[in-house]
Amino acid sequence: MSIYEYDEEKHMRQEREAAWEDGKKEGIEEGKKEGIKEGMEQGIVRGEKQLLFSQIKRKQAKGKTVSQIADELEETEERIAELIEEMNINS
Repeated sequence: MSIYEYDEEKHMRQEREAAWEDGKKEGIEEGKKEGIKEGMEQGIVRGEKQLLFSQIKRKQAKGKTVSQIADELEETEERIAELIEEMNINS
């Protein structure tokens, strides 16, 4: 057998391995992008919720009702009540 003979099986195996590695790298990169995007979205949601918590606390300290708070924050009374309950649970 000559050193110049073509080994098709070896060549195909190498091609599959190279394609698998490329796919793996692409998958990792895509996963990172999605993770960053989701993390940012969750951070924004948490930040918005924390802002609502602080606004609700200030308004409660002034003696405002759930209805008044909801109206001023342009939220539903149900949403404000849920947030108040969550604040009390987490406190």
